[in-house]
Amino acid sequence: MEGRTIGVSRFRRDVPKGFGSLGAFLATVLVLGTVAGASGFTAALNSGTATFSSATLQLEGESGSNNCFSTGTGSGGSIDTNVTACTVGSPVPSGSLSSSAASSATTTLQSPGSTNATSATMATGSCGVAELSDSDATTDWSGTGPDTALTFGGLAYLASGPLGTQAITTDGSTGWAETTVPYSNPESFTILAWFKTSTDQGSIVGFAANQTAPSTTSSSNDRILWIDPTGHLVWGVYNGADKEVTSSSTYANGSWHFVAATIGSGGQKLYVDGGLVASSSNTSAQTGYSGYWDIGTSGVWISGWNDYPASPYFEGSIAQVAVIPSQISSTQVSNLYADSTLSTYEAGVNALGPANDWPLNDSGATPYEGSIPGATSSTTLNDASGDANTAVAEGGVTLGASGPPAIGGSGIALDGSSGFVESSTSYDDPEDLSLVAWFKTTTTSGGNIVGFTNLQGDSAPGDSDRLLWIDNSGKVVWAVYPHTDQVLTSSSSYNDGLWHMVVAEIGPSGQQLWIDGVQVAINASVTSAQVYTGYWHLGWGSETYWSDQPSDYFMAGSLAEVAVIPSQLNSSQIAVLFNASSTAAIAVEIGDLSPTSYWPLQDSASGICGTSEITVQQSVGATNTCLYPAATGSCPATTSTYLVTGLGIRSMVAPTSSTAVVITIKMKLSSASPTGVAGLHELADIGFGTAKPATLWTAQIAYPTASVLL
Repeated sequence: MEGRTIGVSRFRRDVPKGFGSLGAFLATVLVLGTVAGASGFTAALNSGTATFSSATLQLEGESGSNNCFSTGTGSGGSIDTNVTACTVGSPVPSGSLSSSAASSATTTLQSPGSTNATSATMATGSCGVAELSDSDATTDWSGTGPDTALTFGGLAYLASGPLGTQAITTDGSTGWAETTVPYSNPESFTILAWFKTSTDQGSIVGFAANQTAPSTTSSSNDRILWIDPTGHLVWGVYNGADKEVTSSSTYANGSWHFVAATIGSGGQKLYVDGGLVASSSNTSAQTGYSGYWDIGTSGVWISGWNDYPASPYFEGSIAQVAVIPSQISSTQVSNLYADSTLSTYEAGVNALGPANDWPLNDSGATPYEGSIPGATSSTTLNDASGDANTAVAEGGVTLGASGPPAIGGSGIALDGSSGFVESSTSYDDPEDLSLVAWFKTTTTSGGNIVGFTNLQGDSAPGDSDRLLWIDNSGKVVWAVYPHTDQVLTSSSSYNDGLWHMVVAEIGPSGQQLWIDGVQVAINASVTSAQVYTGYWHLGWGSETYWSDQPSDYFMAGSLAEVAVIPSQLNSSQIAVLFNASSTAAIAVEIGDLSPTSYWPLQDSASGICGTSEITVQQSVGATNTCLYPAATGSCPATTSTYLVTGLGIRSMVAPTSSTAVVITIKMKLSSASPTGVAGLHELADIGFGTAKPATLWTAQIAYPTASVLL
């Protein structure tokens, strides 16, 4: 043993290289990640010129409960006979696929001919579940502020709504939504909503102490607005006894209606379409508990409620739900109903100071990044290189932190005392390499950006080099150990709280350090590092015994877009990376360099990544290639091995002119889904385009719901 080797036995293994190359003649890029906020695959031309005769997208799903398909916005197409075409907005906007059993849909696209694209539609890499946004930006009477709602079961987006806007639809048996923040005993308030139904059942809005639906096991359950078995509207609260007011008219007539349900010093009142339809002198609801708002269901089945419906689930459409933290007057209600446009209605609601305002015009494509009830926070960071070198966050790491403004997207924040990330796969003696990373810090005690050690964890390793750290003065240090310490240090400091891109290289062109596209240090005589097998670490390294070592090995700051490139980069390549204008663009450029590891660090913070299994098959003539997982020949069956975990690039070489291309994408919910996300809508978008930036044809596997057992 020599140098920094302390009792380590060595072995060799071949390091897998990235799948494919994104050179100038590659025609199509498949992206696993987030496109317009939806996690999934998108295929679009990247660069070069190619022609195809036709392209076919074959979708197969084993997910969700809505058994229908849509031809989307592409030209031509056919639908299998075992399913029916989806109506607009059901189960999601046009271009959807969802099925309760294995079934498929095929759409054929005619190529526009020769294409010469200059950019690709890429992804931010987020994955997660769909949210219903709360457009109110103020803090409510309990101090909780805006409260996103999560969607469950048979719920669809972008149905036609009132006032020229959109609405959600719920299926009457499984579909609903629930808020994520508890409210402490809301009193003296008004619920506003638009609804449409033809069925005598279900709750429009409810309130319960727990986060399960229907809330039949909740110890407290009231503030419920429902349709009774004869189509009447009921507004019920509990303050020691059931207090219900019921409309004399019925409203399950397939038309849109505006409802306002209030409670406060003026009594318990129910308004429909601007007029008072029922009231009582009761002035309060149940006290002494915190709860969550439900949309589309409630605990109305709980023993004691009169006139409860056949099902607690609402069947129909709901839009513009708001909670006003005061009891509004009859004049204010009638004025709202008189608003004939969405803009005037929204202005009227905003003037009332809503605690929450859910327009319910969401597309289901916006990921929720908060905590999921019953699920643990995510610690998995996706490797987008194709080598499946997943990283794991340890200690004080925050996912979903803000990223570099120059490229947008997100990153990770590190607490400087316990937070770091380590690779799951070991590599044998990575040489001739470039480390790429964006970093931001204000530390005066230093910290590691990227490091390589022979052990996982943050204990003292036997071998440690290829270390990129910030010293106590804020200068960037790049150190390797080919028998002796070789340390490069920037002349300037970078602990200024701004984002910077660093590239640290070792190889035939020497040991080099670049920051923000400019070379800041070089030692041409150093061409190699220490020989050993080890793991990559982000945010922690072992600088023991090195000169200019930091006071703290843990970095306090943020990281984004970290990659290990198995070659030295030249000034032009580094300039291209530094000048990338988006996470999409930098993903393309890093993918073009065939990284052995690439952690975009765009992963969700909500702990719900990795709940879908997907395979992607390409057929060009008689030649089959599995694009995901990367392999020659046909793809294997979908299993929990092939989970959607974030951003990943898959490429296919441009076919020859007049050659038909078939992309077959199979999706299945994973049996490994955590219990905490069972029933939640996952984000999943699949698209295929024969031209970019021309119109991209998109077909979506329709935001399936997660389940524990299939």
